Amino acid sequence: MITTNEVKILKQIKDRVSTIEMWDNGIMYIKLEDHVTIELEDSVRQFEFLKKFYDGVNKMCVLVESGEYTDITKEAREFSARPESNTMTLGSAVIVKSLAHRIIINFLINFTRQQAMKMRMFDNKEKAIEWLLKLKG
Repeated sequence: MITTNEVKILKQIKDRVSTIEMWDNGIMYIKLEDHVTIELEDSVRQFEFLKKFYDGVNKMCVLVESGEYTDITKEAREFSARPESNTMTLGSAVIVKSLAHRIIINFLINFTRQQAMKMRMFDNKEKAIEWLLKLKG
């Protein structure tokens, strides 16, 4: 089992709502801050960071860890669910910490079912990483 202690961070940025890291195993890790609301511009910034690492062929895996009492606006949620926003993504694993997060992620999973990207929610980070690495093959 791989833990975050076993990965090398290739690039990291910190913004208003999150810390975003690109790991050497090909996973982009997004750690959302506590008590924040993700706005459309935050989702766009995360998308632009991912785009910097996409080579046009090999789709990427994204691990999202929500913070305590993290919320997302309707516009940010809709942007995240658009097929164009997920063309570079093979799979997205979301670590949920509350019933509210679970409801939001279920909504996104239902939207992304029609897309090539796979999405699952997890209660723990190690299982999420394991699933993403299996997707990569």
